[in-house]
Amino acid sequence: MKAKIIVAIIVLIAWLSACVDVFQAGIVSDLTILVVDAALNNLDTEQHISIMESVNAKGTVFNIPVQNAKVEVLENNSNRISFIEKREGIYVPPANFRLKIGNTYQLLFTKSDGKSYKSGIEKLSGISEIIHIHDVFEMNGIQKGDKYLPANYVFIDTQDPEDEENNYLWTWQQWEKQDICITCEGGRYNVNTGCLKQAQYQGQFFDYYCEGNCWDILKNTELNVLNDVLSNGKLIKNRLVAKIPYYSTNGTLLEIQQQSISVEAYKYFKLLAEQTQNTGTLVDTPPAAIIGNIKNINNAIEPVVGFFFVTSITKKRYWLDRNVPNTLKIKPIGLRDHPLNQEPPIPNEFGRPPLVKCLLSPTRTPIKPDGWEE
Repeated sequence: MKAKIIVAIIVLIAWLSACVDVFQAGIVSDLTILVVDAALNNLDTEQHISIMESVNAKGTVFNIPVQNAKVEVLENNSNRISFIEKREGIYVPPANFRLKIGNTYQLLFTKSDGKSYKSGIEKLSGISEIIHIHDVFEMNGIQKGDKYLPANYVFIDTQDPEDEENNYLWTWQQWEKQDICITCEGGRYNVNTGCLKQAQYQGQFFDYYCEGNCWDILKNTELNVLNDVLSNGKLIKNRLVAKIPYYSTNGTLLEIQQQSISVEAYKYFKLLAEQTQNTGTLVDTPPAAIIGNIKNINNAIEPVVGFFFVTSITKKRYWLDRNVPNTLKIKPIGLRDHPLNQEPPIPNEFGRPPLVKCLLSPTRTPIKPDGWEE
């Protein structure tokens, strides 16, 4: 049963944050599980497939890249598209690769040890546009432990096509302006070496302001899927797609992505959501093993985490102004988990505290996002 629990945890974290290298699972086991992040979409951005092995060592799970694999995507059961390894365990297609609506796709790969794997066959469907976005402020919007945090609930309207089965997946990305770029614990920040431990500051922490503009990039941490069995051909109205904590009195920018997925992918993500989101905690016993669509060709019982799927995506940006909580004079919760604390001044020590550069990364950017309002 512990194996099932670990698989459930790894599946969710692999889907939500495929670039994570290490996380705490809290369970001791000797499991080594193949983890595949293989979602391809129709956007004009770099597509990639990630293949890792998750190794659990005393409750800490390390992701080890699977290198030198032969990775292909089979299009319409005939055209083989070779992916090359761009970074350790990250495989990308040719620059001219584009998914086409109506075509089918299947993932095939062989590791350097000779083990071969294949996925189920996925067909790319079209996706309708997001018609309208609006938000509603909720004072007790998000439960965190025994407390409730104020948040804006974000809703969308979209028209479901007639006479066809459609399955939806909603995700979101948020840009929140940040003024603190680093917090040093037990020491101070140096522009050349970063945070330096110093004995006289043991047990203390200091916050350092960003040099110039900086935005934190936040993403959804829950799965949100829907089958149109009850809304076929109708307007899908007031679908809740995001709960955004009231971090700041300033506005924030959201990008809502609406995706089409296959019925098999819908069932997989719905089961994953039920087992990891609706049962209380990640360590609750899953009612069933989570089975993806990627299999070892010669060993069907090998556990493989992940689901290969193709998706059409439409996206829309929305400016969340936060006028309602500001008018009500509600205190924002802030992006930090502690009050602002700067390093104390020291006589004859000039140029302190220093500013910290906002470095471009998947979770932070110094580049003003399109749609940002001052």
